[in-house]
Amino acid sequence: MYNSYGTEEVPKRCSKPLDQEIWRAWQEKNRLQDMRNAVSRMKAVKWLCIAVLIATAVLFSHLSPYHAVVRFAVALGALVIMMQGFHTRRYVFAVLFAALVLLYNPFVPAFAFSGDWQRLFVLASLLPFLASLIWMNALNRVASTRQSPTAPAIFSRRVR
Repeated sequence: MYNSYGTEEVPKRCSKPLDQEIWRAWQEKNRLQDMRNAVSRMKAVKWLCIAVLIATAVLFSHLSPYHAVVRFAVALGALVIMMQGFHTRRYVFAVLFAALVLLYNPFVPAFAFSGDWQRLFVLASLLPFLASLIWMNALNRVASTRQSPTAPAIFSRRVR
């Protein structure tokens, strides 16, 4: 049975109240770290797709048995970058990579890896990936200049 003895004061805990300034700085630091991780993942996807396309262009005649793997890797990378384009509201990149997803679709191939014009097509497919890398690097430079200079200083202050 629950016994109540009136309005007793809740015992104070030993911890200090959270300093809102430090909390906001900590949140900002974590947000920036998450953004850096996302940028690193996108760069890795783009560089992987570029490497697959270059290897396909160089070893074009030897990769005909592995065309499904090449198509799957490029289509998956283009799909990831297309979703990033929609998320960042860069619809031109999203549409461009959607076209690459359709062209490199491993289930319904749009072209075969057999002739010289297909090799040129594979080399031309490098351009959207390179353009997105250049665009992303330009955005990162602009974003790094806009970071608040007070967040790291506030966060580095010791709490006693």
